[in-house]
Amino acid sequence: MPTPRKRQSSIIRGFQEEAVRSSRSGRSAASDEPRSSRSARTASDSSSPRESVRRKARVDKPSPREDARTARENANERVRATRGPSPRESARANNRTTGARTAEPSPRESARNARSSSASRASLQKQTISQWRLWGVRAVAVVMVLGCVLGFAFFLRPTTSELENRTLTTFPTITPETFLDGTFTSDVSLWYADTFPLREQLVQANLSLKNLYGVKPQEQLIGGNRTSDELPPEGVRTETAATRERPQNVSAPEARQRAADIENQITDGMYVDTNAGAVYTLYYFDQGATEAYVDVINDAADLLEGKAEVYSIILPTNAGIMLDDETLARLGVANQEQAIDYYYSLMNDNVIPVETFDALKAHDDEYLYFRTDHHWQQLGAYYVYESFCKTKGIEPAPFFEWEELSFPNYYGEYQPAEDNGFEADTLYARIPQGTNEMEFWEYDTRENTHDYGPVVADLSGPDSDANKYNCFVCTNRPLSHIHNPAVTDGSSCLIIKDSFGNPFTAVMVDSYEDIYTFDFRFCNQSLVSFVEKYGIQDVIFENVLMFAGTYDCSELLSTIVYPDKHIDIEGADSAKMTLGVDGETVAEVKANTSAGSAASASSGESSSDVASNSGEASPEEV
Repeated sequence: MPTPRKRQSSIIRGFQEEAVRSSRSGRSAASDEPRSSRSARTASDSSSPRESVRRKARVDKPSPREDARTARENANERVRATRGPSPRESARANNRTTGARTAEPSPRESARNARSSSASRASLQKQTISQWRLWGVRAVAVVMVLGCVLGFAFFLRPTTSELENRTLTTFPTITPETFLDGTFTSDVSLWYADTFPLREQLVQANLSLKNLYGVKPQEQLIGGNRTSDELPPEGVRTETAATRERPQNVSAPEARQRAADIENQITDGMYVDTNAGAVYTLYYFDQGATEAYVDVINDAADLLEGKAEVYSIILPTNAGIMLDDETLARLGVANQEQAIDYYYSLMNDNVIPVETFDALKAHDDEYLYFRTDHHWQQLGAYYVYESFCKTKGIEPAPFFEWEELSFPNYYGEYQPAEDNGFEADTLYARIPQGTNEMEFWEYDTRENTHDYGPVVADLSGPDSDANKYNCFVCTNRPLSHIHNPAVTDGSSCLIIKDSFGNPFTAVMVDSYEDIYTFDFRFCNQSLVSFVEKYGIQDVIFENVLMFAGTYDCSELLSTIVYPDKHIDIEGADSAKMTLGVDGETVAEVKANTSAGSAASASSGESSSDVASNSGEASPEEV
């Protein structure tokens, strides 16, 4: 075992050998070193071996402080190796790599940076809004241009509506009269609104959207934002009937508006029964409107006394016949049988009422009314015609022997029926045996609107009228005439009607030689003058309850019954009511009318001239 001295000598020799090797390896680089560095190194190398060993020992042997530092560093290295570098260390390492400064921004710089960021966001938001606004303006401009193009695309305008089952409004014919009185521009506006391009597609899209609403209830009440007045006892008038002045003349545009108001009564109270797959029109009794209607009919009978028989036919709606009394009471509407009886109870003895409710109720298990339209089948009209023949004392025509036409897949004017997917109706129509030809006037005061057509038209063709109900008497015409050569007894009648009177007129053809019709909603004729000129024997007022129970109906009838005068007081006894500003009574008007006719005859003036002078036109004149 070597002694400490020997061990120390061995260590010294090792250091010396290492120093020699180092000096040899560094000679080549020594020449490149600065002179001062070589001098310092030479001085260092010239030290004694003992000093070199001591110096080496001091360098190689760390102090206790260095040992502790080394231990801590080793421990930290082990910790870092286990959990990875901290965020701060990572940032420092990144800064060392990129040369970036590690100092945190000051509060002032942070506030400045926040304001700059907020301003940038606001600017970006404004730019986005401006871009959307610009695109919106462009989109609106494109839509307006397309709308203008489609609006003036006359060749794209439809003529019929399969969805609504009707012929759309046609472009009006311009005449000096229609241009001056404003009718032409009004008709153009109506045509433009009714025939816009892509109409069917837009209507179908609307229907499809409505079908997405979800589950539909079994019963729906549409409109009906009113209540029925209480029905008084038969023959009893009220003392508080509303006073309402009736017009003596109604302009054509106003007449069309009033006719539209009357039609709107249909949708003012509809009961949708999804179980039965049908829609029903409800009737709300209005005391004042009822008395106003009755007064006009009574005055017409007084004015025509000794000239013609006056009949009144008041029809119930489909709800009155097809729904039971319990359902009607639950819906809060009037009993239509009692309402019709009340109408008749207020009429004078010279007005002949025709029973309608019982005639229809006896056949309520038959196909009398449509499910998708407020009108009735021709079969229902025939049963009322039978009741009229019984009242008049004549034999009814053999209706069931006539040729029958049928038009399936008919959807009427009840939009909720189609919305709820109800089964379509089939319209049945029979052609009278005596004749199927008629003449009519589009406007009864214009010479160029006279035309001819069938009493019952075959609308089964693909290009025929979509509204199959228009197969009867060429639809709603203000004035029409049917001459039946098979009847030669000189009989004649005038039917003052609404649209329910169209199939009724068709079943009446074989009972008269001449039948004239007024659609009171559009007619401008004078009742008394017309009856006198054509020798009319029977005047038949036909109206459905929902129309008869409106003030518009009585006022439009007034323009026919008193074309130059109007009644000022409503609800009073018609025999005592005054007419116009002259204070003439109904009896005085009758006397004056008869005197005027006699004077005209003695002077060679015909009754047609009298009608012409009064501003009205007869069929031959127009």
